Amino acid sequence: MKTIVIEGFGDPAATIRLIDQPEPAAPGPGEVTVEMLVLNINPSDLLQIQGLYGTSRPPLPFIPGGEAVGRIAAVGEGVSGLGVGDIVSPMILNCWLERVTLKAALVMKLPADIDLKQAAMLKGNPATAEALLSDQVALQPGDWLMQNAANSAVGTFLVKLAAQRGINTLNVVRRESAVAGVKAAGGTAVLADPLDDPRAFRKKVMEATGGAPVKLAIDAIGGAATGVMAGALGDGGTVVNYGLLSGESCRIDAQHLIFRKISLKGFWLIHWFQEAGRARIAETYGRIARGMADGTLTTPVSAVVPMEEATRAMQLAGDGGRDGKVLMVTAAGRSLGVA
Repeated sequence: MKTIVIEGFGDPAATIRLIDQPEPAAPGPGEVTVEMLVLNINPSDLLQIQGLYGTSRPPLPFIPGGEAVGRIAAVGEGVSGLGVGDIVSPMILNCWLERVTLKAALVMKLPADIDLKQAAMLKGNPATAEALLSDQVALQPGDWLMQNAANSAVGTFLVKLAAQRGINTLNVVRRESAVAGVKAAGGTAVLADPLDDPRAFRKKVMEATGGAPVKLAIDAIGGAATGVMAGALGDGGTVVNYGLLSGESCRIDAQHLIFRKISLKGFWLIHWFQEAGRARIAETYGRIARGMADGTLTTPVSAVVPMEEATRAMQLAGDGGRDGKVLMVTAAGRSLGVA
């Protein structure tokens, strides 16, 4: 079977290797074999391949890929609730391979009619958006939050989730061409702004919200952008940083922390998994899966690339200016018509 491996850290397009590996063992008691269909490429995957993600590097060689959708190919003894052909999300962090045998408890059954491309993005981005929206600040209908990188997958999911709950979103994008897409997703207000002029940005925010205070700022960029957004928050507001697209650590003026009671927090989905509890996790993913199945919770896809062309997929995923995610599809996925 085909497997993507990393044998050295660096540019993803230059470092990944597609190799042939032996088929996984047949499932034992309590296990299933999953045949991967569509593989998602997240910024975190690219950073991990570069050796820049998390607090430590994974030991080499390793199989990257934190998200995929697959179907059950075989079931071991004692497994209930899962059968051959079921569509599932594998809850593992080494997904870029064609088949894997794992504990049945590590797969989540999905609706049979779910869009496979959307399902490949279920585990990370929509759950991140849900946790950023619901678990950071107690927001009520009519309240305002702001976010940068609003045309990203997390940003798109957050816009839709907030709109469903009557929460206003002020969305910041880098390109004027991205404004229409965020508005179409349900964004209350959308600004094309480089986030380099704190006073000008604060004025734009006040105009967009009609002077209503913004209680929560969700920051995917870091660097100076963190401080610019903090300056446009209402007093006592919270900035939650979940990414460093700028490649720089968050910078925020002490006056916001001391005199305006602004808080700066970090968010990592791994910690959310550890703290949320099984009931909360099950409820969150059940709602996300239903939204993907009925088409109310989706995000754009810009390219679907055969797994055999993984190098090209890495190049596309690393390019800026995309309006959607880059996915890889396995031979099994193509046999089901995914393209």
